[in-house]
Amino acid sequence: MRHLRHTALLTITTFFIIGCGPDSPSDSKRLNPAASVSTSFESFTVEDHGGMPFLSRTIFFDFYQGLEAAEGEDDKGLASQLRTRLNVLMGLTQSDEDPTTYVAARNPFDLLHYLINTDQIATFNDGKRLMRDSLESGSPENYNTPANNAIIRFTELAGEDGSGPGPDQVWIYPLLDWKTNFSQLEPRTSVVFRSAQFIARPPEEDDENPAEIQSAFWSGRFDGDNFSATGYNRPNASNFNATGRNFGNVDFFKILTGSEYDTLFLNETSGITIEGEEPVFICAQIDYSRDEVRVAYITDPEADTRGTNADPSQCPNVGSTFTYSSEPVTQRQ
Repeated sequence: MRHLRHTALLTITTFFIIGCGPDSPSDSKRLNPAASVSTSFESFTVEDHGGMPFLSRTIFFDFYQGLEAAEGEDDKGLASQLRTRLNVLMGLTQSDEDPTTYVAARNPFDLLHYLINTDQIATFNDGKRLMRDSLESGSPENYNTPANNAIIRFTELAGEDGSGPGPDQVWIYPLLDWKTNFSQLEPRTSVVFRSAQFIARPPEEDDENPAEIQSAFWSGRFDGDNFSATGYNRPNASNFNATGRNFGNVDFFKILTGSEYDTLFLNETSGITIEGEEPVFICAQIDYSRDEVRVAYITDPEADTRGTNADPSQCPNVGSTFTYSSEPVTQRQ
């Protein structure tokens, strides 16, 4: 199949800057404060607790709900199948009471974002403070872990039997990057970009059900005027892409400004059926302003998935298509 190689919304350039410790004082040009992290947790699972809506800020929360067909509409059985696929991909625990949502998430990026949003890791806080200082001074800055030979490593203690954590109980992120960007035209605007990369450890040879994500990358764009050095910052747009072990590749675009929409691409996929056929390519796009889901799919492995749509964040005009009205989703995050 001639697949469209979806490029991330945000091109990340690594600046190799001589770094210093995270407690360095602010200068007219601060040095990169990125530092290694090695932290253990009882569990990697993210759940709502303490009255705080942590799950509503996970990557697929809106999309998971937005797939639900409105009364009388026909989704051709796709919504439930996509949720099942996301459960496997992202370690989601579907709600028994409401199958249109989930009550827990265990995956590398929802955990990383949770830790950034809740200010639990000192060097992550340094990164956010560097961005806020940069926005206030108008001088571009960059927090970048590879430039300082820094590695982020999380270890899950749950289920250890004395032999050490298993492959899916050690999550390693070779890249975490923040940078600011300022427009050169008036009115002058500012943007913060954040990106991160995850690479899984190889599973045990006798593991019949390894974690689906083999490697993944996330990038997001934030409005500089509203960026905070503490707590949660909502991205204006983000892109998540992952290489799976068994079900192909995933690309997910989330647009939270203007014409709000989410788009999921499944490439070289299998195991999902639509009207008796098993597609190798599926694109599902939710238009939240119109409460509508558009689906495009291809069953021919040799078919071109690119189409003529120049916007890689929207479904191409290829293959078989259908649309259905969906249940509304409010207060997207």
